[in-house]
Amino acid sequence: GWVWTPVLDEMVYLTNSVESDNLKKVSYYTTTTKFINDLLSGEYGDGKYTTLRVTGASLGGGLAIITGAQTNTTTVAISGLNAMISRRCFTPPLTVEALNTHVFNVIPDRDPIAAVDDPGRLFQRTECRAPKNSFFGCHSMWRSICELSFQCGTMGRPVLCWCVSKYGYPEPMPNGTTSFSEVCPPANP
Repeated sequence: GWVWTPVLDEMVYLTNSVESDNLKKVSYYTTTTKFINDLLSGEYGDGKYTTLRVTGASLGGGLAIITGAQTNTTTVAISGLNAMISRRCFTPPLTVEALNTHVFNVIPDRDPIAAVDDPGRLFQRTECRAPKNSFFGCHSMWRSICELSFQCGTMGRPVLCWCVSKYGYPEPMPNGTTSFSEVCPPANP
């Protein structure tokens, strides 16, 4: 429970310290962080990359969170593994400041993956309309995109047809002469 929160990062760090150096060398985040650092230093494109954004979902979201915090690059993750408690286990370690200022994670309700570790300050919890008996139903980037679109609006952009057909979101209100059924005809069985 919450009583362990102040010492949890220390416990994770001590547990991780027994990890072999060989395992650390093959960690995916080392490759993504090196790539972003190479882009920023001009290794690719003659230094033309001055503004980067890192993004990912699920495992890719977790990698984006680590890479964004290590390189101070703006990051958006959907259902990404958080890294606040485990921040000292990475090489180089992540700072609380970097996680709190450069990383944004969309965390759906009942998503078991996005519940791993603690998030930084920039996160958005979203509702999940998946059936309650579907363990991984809320761990879907596409369902999260539909939820964001439904809750925040599309700003005039078209609604994704499968948000209605696959996930059961309501048909949008028409704002022109074309109906939703004309734009998104039902799939043939």
